[in-house]
Amino acid sequence: MRHALHFIIPAMLLSPALPAADETEALLKSVVKSARAGNQEALASLKDLHASKSAGDAVLSLVSDKKTSLGIKLRLAEIAAAWPPGEARKTLAVWLTGHPSCDDDELQFFAGIGLLEARSLFWSILTQVKGPLSDIRDPARVALAAKALGAFPDNPETVVVRVAALLDPVNAHVLRACAAESLGGMQQVKSMEALLPHLDDDAIGKTARCSLYRLTGQDFAEDADKWKTWIAAQATPLPWKRHTPADYEDYLKTQKLLKPLDDDPTMNMATFYGMEFRAKGALFILDVSGSMTTDDRIGKLKGQMTNLLTAMQGKSNRVRYGILTFGADIESCFPARGIEANDEKNHRQATRFVERIQAAGGTPMCEAFSHALTRVLPAGNLDAIYFLSDGVPSDGTPAQVLDLARRIHEKFKTRIHTISIGEAPAQNADMPSLLSQIASACGGSFTIPP
Repeated sequence: MRHALHFIIPAMLLSPALPAADETEALLKSVVKSARAGNQEALASLKDLHASKSAGDAVLSLVSDKKTSLGIKLRLAEIAAAWPPGEARKTLAVWLTGHPSCDDDELQFFAGIGLLEARSLFWSILTQVKGPLSDIRDPARVALAAKALGAFPDNPETVVVRVAALLDPVNAHVLRACAAESLGGMQQVKSMEALLPHLDDDAIGKTARCSLYRLTGQDFAEDADKWKTWIAAQATPLPWKRHTPADYEDYLKTQKLLKPLDDDPTMNMATFYGMEFRAKGALFILDVSGSMTTDDRIGKLKGQMTNLLTAMQGKSNRVRYGILTFGADIESCFPARGIEANDEKNHRQATRFVERIQAAGGTPMCEAFSHALTRVLPAGNLDAIYFLSDGVPSDGTPAQVLDLARRIHEKFKTRIHTISIGEAPAQNADMPSLLSQIASACGGSFTIPP
């Protein structure tokens, strides 16, 4: 017996301390409960459970739950994407194999985790499309499939060509935006060549430039000729990089510090509170609550909007826009569709609408975003929203407002720019304000006018 213990005890000491199965189950129940209550910090425990099948099941239960916030689902995708191969990712793969017609939230989750076993499903979604791409009835689902394929740098040329076809300007914005992002993960010269014609595109130009930077670490802005010269000068194969969109944003911030006057929006007359107007389809969502009477904010808003409408007369009539105000009521400049072409008739209607704006009522941000999400965006083909407010939501929590904004961005790839005029600071000094969070989460810019 003494000899047996001599061998057993060291073995026990050398074994890694793993949580017991019942402890893991208890932990996962706690995580799921907290996540459903909106506690995103509780998800941190999932990072180290990649060897647990139960962890995969827990993630799936949250992703499939309609009551789980989009913010939680996006964070779950980040965690699952970072999991190494193991039982948790295997569980996710098995589930998707049995549910190829999963709903949009579930497909969005799988599109963000780089699951090798899902590659064939995403490709099948693309190849099942028949007829002109511009006629796709559910472009968001096809766009997600295209985006997902960008996780695989070794995609064959067939895939690159298929995804590149989505960039055509006649296609829905969500298809074009996801394709431009996806190509930034595909290490082929054809990916770069497909992006070059769209560098100065008002809707997807920034995404195209970001993707080229991700592939190469180079930045020639909108100069396609410089890009072509650089490509021709490289050895074969090209010195591919694997930068992220966040790397590109950090690069832009550094460049702005080095050359702060190179991109001065005040030099462009088409600005809104100093923020450059650059879009093909845009919706202005404007706070006209009672508090906008303070310091004549409503008068300044009307002046800014009138000036922009005047400047837009010099832009193409292919540009489309709409104006939505929220206060005592939700009112649309163009009630039928919410967005119309930039022509003289609509200019007159928009000008009269702005002239009649009055400040009254609360600050129903949730209702305003919900109106845009359900009544304007499905057929609107918008690439930008300019959201202005001076307060906090009166019809929901900041978390609910942020979740609605995220849904708009994730479903339609619409950038949401925010303008804060008198917004109350966040209760937590270390946390950005609500409008700043919206812009950061939705690919937009945030400004506080002087």
